[in-house]
Amino acid sequence: MKIDINAFLQSLPIMGVGLLGIFTVTIVIILGIYLLKAITSRDADKASAEASEGSAADSNKKSSDKHSNSAMELLKEKEKKDFYETDDTYEISEDL
Repeated sequence: MKIDINAFLQSLPIMGVGLLGIFTVTIVIILGIYLLKAITSRDADKASAEASEGSAADSNKKSSDKHSNSAMELLKEKEKKDFYETDDTYEISEDL
């Protein structure tokens, strides 16, 4: 097998342009992710601020009528309950 050094040296600029393209696309993707994160975090901050303002007014409603919970609130309560429940039934296999 013979390696043609001249052909290799001629292909180096082409490979360099390809590698530069890969780095450029990677940087653009990373910057896009940071931009989307910044945009969505501002929206989430606004929504959480509005929700906290509304939750104080809604707490009085909830205490008067327990059946008025939304499906999302019920799901969150169930997840909290499942998270805090512990399962103490650990068994060690005697096969080991």
